[in-house]
Amino acid sequence: MVLQYMLSAALLVLAASSSPAAARSLDAAPSSASSGSHSLSKRSLFDPACTGIYDRQLLGKLGRLCDDCYNVFREPKVATGCRSNCYYNLIFLDCLEYLIPSHLQEEHMSALQTVGK
Repeated sequence: MVLQYMLSAALLVLAASSSPAAARSLDAAPSSASSGSHSLSKRSLFDPACTGIYDRQLLGKLGRLCDDCYNVFREPKVATGCRSNCYYNLIFLDCLEYLIPSHLQEEHMSALQTVGK
């Protein structure tokens, strides 16, 4: 119970201190906008920073993790911060560690790499 309290407190502190600049600093490569005549309307629900492979199932899986994390902590910064920078941020990693058993975390990290930068 004490560990759960410490994790939730750490996540809330992280959410409060996170900023777009901090999330961008995690990124090793700059993102580039897609230059083509294709409409991105079907992707409008997802972060345009996701420059990897567009996979609706993987994006849904990552989004559900953020939704679950928000439902646990009920902090708006968790919901928005978790999805920022195409899920490549410390809040997402904390949510992953808190909610997903360790033997299943690699599956989510693989999804993150597929849709991410």
